[in-house]
Amino acid sequence: MSLHELHKEIDRRWDKHLSETRSILRIPSVSQTGEGIQESAEKLSEVLRRLGVKPKLFRATKLSHPLVGGYLDAGAPLTCLFYGMYDVQPVGNLDEWEHPPFGATIVKKKPYGEVLINRGVYNSKGALSGSLLAMETMLDKGEMPVNIHFLIEGEEEQGGYSLPKYVEKNRALFSKADAAFSFDYSENERGIPVIALGMKGCVYFDLIADSTPTGGPMDSEIHSSEAVWVESPVWRLVHAITSLVDENQRPVVDGLWDNVLPPSKDDLQLIEKLAKKFDPKDYAGTMGLKNLKAKGTPEELLRKYCFEPSVNIDGLLAGFTEDGTKTVLPPKAMAKIDIRIVPGMTIEDTRKKVMEHLKKRGFREIKMRNYIDYPWSKVSVREDSIKASIEAMKYHGKEPEVWPMTAGSAPFYLFDQYLKVPYGGAGLGQGGKAHAPNEYAVVKGMKDLEKSVVTTLWKYAEFAGKRMRK
Repeated sequence: MSLHELHKEIDRRWDKHLSETRSILRIPSVSQTGEGIQESAEKLSEVLRRLGVKPKLFRATKLSHPLVGGYLDAGAPLTCLFYGMYDVQPVGNLDEWEHPPFGATIVKKKPYGEVLINRGVYNSKGALSGSLLAMETMLDKGEMPVNIHFLIEGEEEQGGYSLPKYVEKNRALFSKADAAFSFDYSENERGIPVIALGMKGCVYFDLIADSTPTGGPMDSEIHSSEAVWVESPVWRLVHAITSLVDENQRPVVDGLWDNVLPPSKDDLQLIEKLAKKFDPKDYAGTMGLKNLKAKGTPEELLRKYCFEPSVNIDGLLAGFTEDGTKTVLPPKAMAKIDIRIVPGMTIEDTRKKVMEHLKKRGFREIKMRNYIDYPWSKVSVREDSIKASIEAMKYHGKEPEVWPMTAGSAPFYLFDQYLKVPYGGAGLGQGGKAHAPNEYAVVKGMKDLEKSVVTTLWKYAEFAGKRMRK
């Protein structure tokens, strides 16, 4: 059977596939609350059983959300890891949703035509469901070109705990895999698929001030008139976090840049190619901005985006924040910070340098509370998994943009850094409003995603097979 015939088979099955994907999407699977998590894991286990897989639910702790694992033996000479996530962000303000957040409602939306609105359809349960249904189509037709180890986690939105423990437990087995794949709706607002060769890491922590050098912690708020001679933990924290960046909000933490690696020759060539079509104002417009804070040529801006760390304040909490007035001096302040790290940087070293930086400036009372973090990940454009991803997009008439890195973060470090297994995958399809009200995916793109999964796995088997025969 040819690729064209497999794509036609997906066309014939599409109504059934769309119905099943909507069924999966209607099950809530909210990381933070646990709502619908177990039911979603069981539903995905049912899908794996149809593929001939014996599903395994793995929890790192009693409180962890289950990872859905299992092995598909297709009798192929190549074995791949498949990563997906079934958990989603909270719904947020229901009043801001035009349709039920777990209703899988299909409506018309210009200029896309039909779109499906649902929490998690774009990030990333829609593509997960489509990927599994594409594999089922190949299996039913006896055309599955690779064996698969499934790694489908249910706590990615919380940083993930079960996944790294599961990979660690099965390291000897998984490190024998030939490649790893993950598929998303990867077309941007211009309909161009974007393939990223790497992802920045994310170091997330709270900085907490609940005492000061001249006073100690207060039991509760005191009247703000006492500020003339009582030191404020809030001001201490504000000055502390201000020291982390310069006037242009560029990181100036002592030693933070010491281990940053320069881009490779391949990376520079990719940036040079991207720069020819990159318009900073258009890019800013997609985020509702007038301009970007960074200045320079398109090539300089792309290098910053891909290969420079950033320090961001995600939230600030202190004292009275309601409407109206209340004159108080708060006893405690907290800032939630994330630092995006690039190749050469490590999580522990980044945390250490932040605290040493603050202590050197006299902020010894500031405490750090850590979370589960992601290291950076990076693969070469020369890997078969990437070549296959690029060629798959071209097969479908799309010339992809290949980015050396993206500033987002995901647990792909487990593949390239820990298991030493190269990863790839892109996927046709388009959507938007991830984590926001009215999250959506374009229905036509959802079907195209399934076809592109088939094409990518076939192309990978072709590339890797030729290499094995040499």
